Amino acid sequence: MKSKILRISAILLIVSAIALFLYPNISKLIMKEKNNEIIDRFDRISEEQQDISYDQDDEDSFVDTEGYPVDENGELLSDFPAAPNYDLDSLYADSIRYNELLREHQDLNCDFSQAALDLTDYGIYDGVYGYITVPTVGMYLPIYLGADDSNMACGAAHLNNTSLPLGGTDTNTVFAGHTGYFGRTVFDYLPSMDIGDAVSVTTFFSTLDYKVISTKEIGETDTEDICIKKGKDLITLITCANMGRTRYEVICERI
Repeated sequence: MKSKILRISAILLIVSAIALFLYPNISKLIMKEKNNEIIDRFDRISEEQQDISYDQDDEDSFVDTEGYPVDENGELLSDFPAAPNYDLDSLYADSIRYNELLREHQDLNCDFSQAALDLTDYGIYDGVYGYITVPTVGMYLPIYLGADDSNMACGAAHLNNTSLPLGGTDTNTVFAGHTGYFGRTVFDYLPSMDIGDAVSVTTFFSTLDYKVISTKEIGETDTEDICIKKGKDLITLITCANMGRTRYEVICERI
C-alpha cells in the first residue's frame, strides 16, 4: 500500500512538473491567438461600420437576438455580429485636437497610465484604438490607451501625453509593454528588432508605415526620447531591461 502511494505521488509530481514547464508556452500561444482575434475583429469593424445600434429593436435594426445582422425575412447575412455604431468622426476630431495641444505644450510630469481619451465616450468598449505590427519579429499587438499594468501586459500601451498614432510632423507616439512577463509575450520582441525593420500602426483612420532607425538601452528615468522632436514623425517602443533597472527602446521614423 505504501509503495502504491509513493508511485502515485511520484506520478503526480512528474505531471505537475511537466504542466509547470509547459504552462508559459501554452499561455503565450493562447494570448497570441486572443490578440489575433482582437485584431481580426478590429479590421472587420473598421471595414463594416454599420448604422446599426444594439439599442434598436429587432424589427427596426434587422439584428437577431444574438446581435447578428439579418435581412427583413430573418435570414442570416453574416457569420459575424453586427458592427457597433462607433462615433469615429468625434474620435478623430478629438484625437487631432489632442495632438495639436501636445505640439504646443508636452508635459511629461504626468501620469502615463491615464488614457489620453476615454474610448467609451465614442461607443468603443473593448478599449482597442488600433494595432501595431512588426512582421520581422512576429509582433501583432492591439493598442490600448494608458500605460497601466493591465494594458502593458496585454498589448502596446500608449503613454499619456505622447502623440496619438495619427502621424504627421511634430509627433512622437510612445508605446510601452511588459517583457519577461510569465506566460505572455508582449514587448519581448524589442531586442530582436534591427535597424530598417518595418513597423506599421493601424487605427480606424489609416495604416501608417515606419522603419526602425535606432535601438538602445537607456536609464530607468530617462525621458528624452519620448519628447516630440521638431519636424519628425516618430514612434518609440519601450520596455524594461535588466530586471527593471534599465529600459530598452526602439525608435521608428515614418517612411
